[in-house]
Amino acid sequence: MLSISSVVAIITDFVMTHINILLMMATFVSGGVFAFLFLLTRTISSRNVRGFIRFFMPVSGWFSHSTKIDVLLYFIIKFSFRWVAFFAAILTTFLAEKAGATLGAWLQFDQKIQAGPITVVILCIIMFMFSDLGEFISHYIQHKNRYLWEFHKVHHSATFLSPFTAFRVHPVGVLLDALCIGVCRVVPVTLIVFFYGFSIVELLAMQASTSLIFSLLTLGTLQHTHFPISFGILDRIFISPRMHQVHHSVARKHWDKNMGSRLSIWDWIAGTAYLATRDEVQKYGIGGIEDERGDYQRIWWCFLGPIVKCSAAIRRAAARTKRMMLHPERAGGE
Repeated sequence: MLSISSVVAIITDFVMTHINILLMMATFVSGGVFAFLFLLTRTISSRNVRGFIRFFMPVSGWFSHSTKIDVLLYFIIKFSFRWVAFFAAILTTFLAEKAGATLGAWLQFDQKIQAGPITVVILCIIMFMFSDLGEFISHYIQHKNRYLWEFHKVHHSATFLSPFTAFRVHPVGVLLDALCIGVCRVVPVTLIVFFYGFSIVELLAMQASTSLIFSLLTLGTLQHTHFPISFGILDRIFISPRMHQVHHSVARKHWDKNMGSRLSIWDWIAGTAYLATRDEVQKYGIGGIEDERGDYQRIWWCFLGPIVKCSAAIRRAAARTKRMMLHPERAGGE
C-alpha cells in the first residue's frame, strides 16, 4: 500500500515532468473563460453553456486538418528537435560561464559581488530581455530573408490557432532561434559571471524560471488561440494574444508586424508594431495557391517542402547572377 509521502512524490514528479503542458492547459482554460465573460455583451449572442462551448472549442477549428498537423508537429518537435535547442541553451550558458570565469582569472578579479534578492531579480530580467531580443531577431530574419521565409511558412500556414500551433515550426527555425538567442545572451551572461560568480546551474535556473514567469504573465499560451485578448496600454511593452493573432492574419500587410515573442518593445523600436482595429483579422494562414492546394496540411511537406522551395530559389538566384556576370550589359534590363 502506498504511503502518503509516496503518493505526494508521484504527483510531484508528474507535475514537474509535465509542467509545460499543464500550465498551457490551465492558461488556455482560464483565458477562454475570461475572454468569454469579457465578450458576453459584445460578440457572443448565446449567453449559456452551449454558447460558451461554441466560443471556447469551435468544432470547425479544433477538428480541422490544420489542428491535426499542429498536434503531430507538437509531438515530433517537442520530443526531437526541441532537445537540440535545449542543449544549445546549455552549451551557450556553459561557454559564457567559462568565459566569465576565465576573464575574472585573467584580470585577477577575485572579489565577486554578493547578489541580494533585488539584484538577482534585476539580473534575471536582463537575461530575459536579451533572450527575447534574440527571439525577435530570429523571427525578423525569417520574415525578411526570402530563403528562410520558406521554412517559416510552415508556422504561418496554420488556418486555425491553438496552443499547439506554437510548435508548428520547421527544425531550421528551431536551430536559428537557438543560435540568435545564444549570441544575444552570451555577453550579458559572461559579464554576470564575471561580476557575481554564478554557476551554470544557477544561471540556467534563473533563465528558466524568469522565462516561465514572463510567459505566464503575458499569457504566452493564448498567443496562438482565437481569444482576442488585448493588454490595452501595456501592448506598448508586451505582446498580447491579440497582437500575435494579427501577425498570423492571412492579409500580407500583417505578416511583418508584431514579431516579438513576449516583449513588444522590439517591434516599437523596429517600426513593426501594429495595433489592429476590432474584427480586422478575419482569417489565418498564408492564403494564395498554397492554402488552396493544402500544401502545408501534409506532414511530410512541412519538413521537405521548405527545403525543396529554398533550393529552387537558390538555384534561380545563382542562375540570375551567372547571367548578369556573363552579360553585364543586360543587367539593367532585367
